[in-house]
Amino acid sequence: MTQSPEHSDEQEPSPWTAPEPPHGQPPAHAGDFSAPPPPSQQPYAAAPPITEPYGGYGSTGASAQYAGRWRRLFAAILDGIILSAISAVVSAPFFGFVMYDSGSKHLGARLGADLVTAVIGLVYFAVQHGKWGQTIGKRALGIRVVRAEDGGAIGYGTAAWRVVFTYLISLITCGIGGIIDVAWILGDQRRQALHDKVAKTIVVGADAPNPYEGR
Repeated sequence: MTQSPEHSDEQEPSPWTAPEPPHGQPPAHAGDFSAPPPPSQQPYAAAPPITEPYGGYGSTGASAQYAGRWRRLFAAILDGIILSAISAVVSAPFFGFVMYDSGSKHLGARLGADLVTAVIGLVYFAVQHGKWGQTIGKRALGIRVVRAEDGGAIGYGTAAWRVVFTYLISLITCGIGGIIDVAWILGDQRRQALHDKVAKTIVVGADAPNPYEGR
């Protein structure tokens, strides 16, 4: 005789049935049919700490690897050679090659040549970083300057401030600050120089998405 659904031997499990206790613990009381605590009171596993991944950008979800220290160094050396050559060619007709003279005989001319070098350096770095995020040296070594907050393109003002800060700290400290500025990347977690920190920039690999496209 076919049983009706009301008297089927296969019973649906009750949502209030006490769960099986963990091994080693006494079973729950048979008459304990209290409802489980509401979701707001149920324990949850602790969420992992929110930390910025190595090379991550803020809240945009974009990520890239910070540029290697050696790549930054060789890019700076290459830019320095190029800048020195351009400055020598521009200043030589007015001041000669006194920029390499350590004596005091041509002090005025040497200061003039240094001023020309500073102006050319400001234009060289500010224009290239503001336009492409890369100088010739950075392009050759495959690295790029971006905003530290979100990996976006920096503006010309930020690019100029990076250079001006380097000049100021070098001038005030008779060159020592400039060495410390660059050497800061050796121990910094984000591989930032001091001029990166004040300008809120980082240097990353150029294989990341290029925020300067279209400029």
